[in-house]
Amino acid sequence: MSLAVAALAVLTGCGNTQAGGEPKAGASAAPGTATADKQLQMESIQADCMKQKGFKYVAYVPPEEKQTAAEIRRDNGDYQEMRKHREKYGFEVFAEFIYPGEVGISKEEAKVDKDPNTKIVGDLSAAQHTSYKKTRDTCFVLAAKKVLGKSITKRTDIFQQFSQAKNLIVAREVDGDQLLVRLASAMADCLRGKGYTVAKTAPRDISMAVQDSIHDMATRIGAKQQGVEFNPGSGEIIMPELTAAQAKPYFQKEIKAALDDLECGKDFYPVYNPKDLKINSTLLAEYAMR
Repeated sequence: MSLAVAALAVLTGCGNTQAGGEPKAGASAAPGTATADKQLQMESIQADCMKQKGFKYVAYVPPEEKQTAAEIRRDNGDYQEMRKHREKYGFEVFAEFIYPGEVGISKEEAKVDKDPNTKIVGDLSAAQHTSYKKTRDTCFVLAAKKVLGKSITKRTDIFQQFSQAKNLIVAREVDGDQLLVRLASAMADCLRGKGYTVAKTAPRDISMAVQDSIHDMATRIGAKQQGVEFNPGSGEIIMPELTAAQAKPYFQKEIKAALDDLECGKDFYPVYNPKDLKINSTLLAEYAMR
């Protein structure tokens, strides 16, 4: 899994078996100059480390994407901007097939293709690739220790640490916020009235309840295609392979679900999203992620 794609999975609280998952409103946050500097330091250390071990690696930090005023309003829970986005993309799950490269993981993967290291890896033999990956992990561990002060044993540990840190903060600052607890409870009642199953009503859970049901719908299809078992509630996402025509009926259900979720969360999201955004922004800076 690429760094960009894995980071996105962490932000959304989902594990990915295949390309899947997407950022909900409030998940994005500008990295800032300090974060970009940390990223460049880490890339430089990795490049030197890889060179010493006989591999080519280009220190590369993708340019920062500036958010529009509309995107900032949407990320902060503005009803009109969220509605406009959801009317077109829903939760950005099946939208992957209708608008490829515009949203979600497919958009992140398109960014990865601009990384010069993508071609370097692509030109390696199978044996070289295995050695390259192992060496890259070693060099990333070194960079994380020197720049971030994080002790890890493999590349993916950094995302696990990020996820654990976020869960602790969310439990304290989001799920422990009494105003949000009341708003989440009212949202849950509204969703149940529209026929949705809502098992948990903590603010973090309610923010993902309907969206997760769409992830489950996609994963059931993906799991069946791959001949693997689907475990509901595991957080695992297995995106299927669909044409736009095949995805359309699922996408239409997703659009309706996303709009129902928004209507029920009209009072909830303007309070929840800014808190979630602030938490992500702080952790992205700490872990030098975007």
